[in-house]
Amino acid sequence: MELFTIYQRILAMITAVLTFFGLRGVGPVITPPADAKPDSAAVEMRFDDDLSGSAAGSLTVTAQADGEYSLYWGDADGEKLIAHAGDRDVPYTEFATVTVKNGSGETELPDYLAIPQGAQSVLIYGGETQAGAYDLPDEKLASTAFTYSFGALSDVHFNRYNKSGTGDDACITFPAALDFFDDFDVTMVAMSGDLSKNGEKSAYEKFNSIASRYDFPVFSCKGNHDCGSGYTLEDWQANINPTVYGDAPREGVLNVADNGLDFVFRGPETYGDVFIFFSQIAWQYILPTSRIVTDAQLDWLQQQLETYKNERVYLFFHTFLLAPSGNPLMGEGNLLTKSLSFYPLFFSAGAKDERRFRTLMETYKNVTFFNGHSHWAHYLQKLNPNLNITDYDGTTATMVHISSVTSPRISSNTTLLWTSDTMKRSEGYLVTVYPDHYVLTACDFLQNQMLAYATYVVRK
Repeated sequence: MELFTIYQRILAMITAVLTFFGLRGVGPVITPPADAKPDSAAVEMRFDDDLSGSAAGSLTVTAQADGEYSLYWGDADGEKLIAHAGDRDVPYTEFATVTVKNGSGETELPDYLAIPQGAQSVLIYGGETQAGAYDLPDEKLASTAFTYSFGALSDVHFNRYNKSGTGDDACITFPAALDFFDDFDVTMVAMSGDLSKNGEKSAYEKFNSIASRYDFPVFSCKGNHDCGSGYTLEDWQANINPTVYGDAPREGVLNVADNGLDFVFRGPETYGDVFIFFSQIAWQYILPTSRIVTDAQLDWLQQQLETYKNERVYLFFHTFLLAPSGNPLMGEGNLLTKSLSFYPLFFSAGAKDERRFRTLMETYKNVTFFNGHSHWAHYLQKLNPNLNITDYDGTTATMVHISSVTSPRISSNTTLLWTSDTMKRSEGYLVTVYPDHYVLTACDFLQNQMLAYATYVVRK
């Protein structure tokens, strides 16, 4: 559990009190019905659109026995869906749970929820027993003709965590994630920063030692921890993105900013898509005078976004923005529980750099903005439906929260502070790209699972 300075905590609590109103609660966990029998439950799905591969909408479960039911995607044989990659088999988790009371229960499904490749039915389970099934309409089945895939990670934090007792948990979680992606034949891995504890050289050397074992490139921007007192530009360039910097960069490096950090990549690995890695250069939060990027950086970013405004652009930057309206803490990347648990180090609202960065995200809606920073585990979207992905009703770029590959954080409506699920969860996205859309599949690399409840389709 991390502790903040007294000053930050006081300001955080003030913010929480001012923004707390209107938060919806989450009901109690109910023991699954022990007497659920095959064909004792049924599901009705109502879709918000007619797009293939989209599960957005709502569903109702009717059942003979009250209790909590889990819904899984089923394959052509009526079994729970499993993703196959060489010798690796990765099961999908449930994509929804429904509490049935007086014979019926209903739930809303996330706006971007995807029907994964290979799913042909919905399976209803009460505990470990299948209680019913529903065949998906043919027109809703996902396409299989994807173009390429890449991995998206954040917050690996070498030298920071040692729950395993091995000295450095990141030396376990990071190669596990890259092995996972390697089995799924990704062409590259992109990261949104926080590779270290305090910007120290040894963290970057560990990162490079692991990343260099793989045939695909692993690129990253800097996060706030990479702005710590141990950081030097020379250590970064020698170990992170080493084929980007210097006089002979790799094929596909289109532009490197004068700061020697920020860059644009469109190589054979991206099939025409554009990746921008934008680093923060300071660890400053809370105050309106805080700055985490410079005017010169924002000038450069604006030039790149304007150049590629008609392309599919993936922007990797570490820190998320507050919600533009409503409860500011209930935006993408963050949440506020009824016990006032939230992550207080957001891009400082109203700061000069924040205002300009926000305007860019409102202007260039062809962009998908990947960020990390808060570490919130993906399942916590049950406390905030905007947590993992949103475009705020089409008013901004698509914003995507990446949990931590080494230490996802968990919380609830009854705990004051979060805890870190280190060595229990390790999360990131497998991104599968199609000609007119892409699918974000949240993964747990330690548990070897596809997180179906955090799998999304984006038409872009």
